[in-house]
Amino acid sequence: MNGSNIGRTAKRLRWAVWIFWGCIILAYIAGRLGLSLRGAVEVQAHSSAAESGTPMIVADVTILLLSVALYQLSRMLGAIGEGDLFSARVVGAFRSFAFWLLVVAVVWIVAPIVAVFLTGPGETHRLEFRLQLRDVLTIGIALILFLVARLLERARTIDEEMREIV
Repeated sequence: MNGSNIGRTAKRLRWAVWIFWGCIILAYIAGRLGLSLRGAVEVQAHSSAAESGTPMIVADVTILLLSVALYQLSRMLGAIGEGDLFSARVVGAFRSFAFWLLVVAVVWIVAPIVAVFLTGPGETHRLEFRLQLRDVLTIGIALILFLVARLLERARTIDEEMREIV
């Protein structure tokens, strides 16, 4: 696979990320507003941690953080589409994507605990720590992405050395 094929694939993936991102945002907004398509399709938005008293603001923050992560992924794919395979811009955007994905996973885990401490003094407190497979997988994937970012940095160094030789 040569550089132009990689660039073309990156451009297509960037469009796919934008479409996916837009669908997520539209579905979430429709769910938050309780919109439906003439009774045929009903979209609901709720926090999976709502049973433990976590407010919907956590879901809102999660969507915002996921949007930041997808924006960074889009930046990376755009740079690759322009021909930068191992540039500092690509590595930085990729590392930023991994970081924001990790932040999303940490919010999923920490938010229910923080919500317990933010409740009023007259309310009963019940702290239930739930660690879902989704949380563990997201953290694991984000950590693997940090490793891939280090590999990209190493590839950039090798690429620069090869250019100096030629």
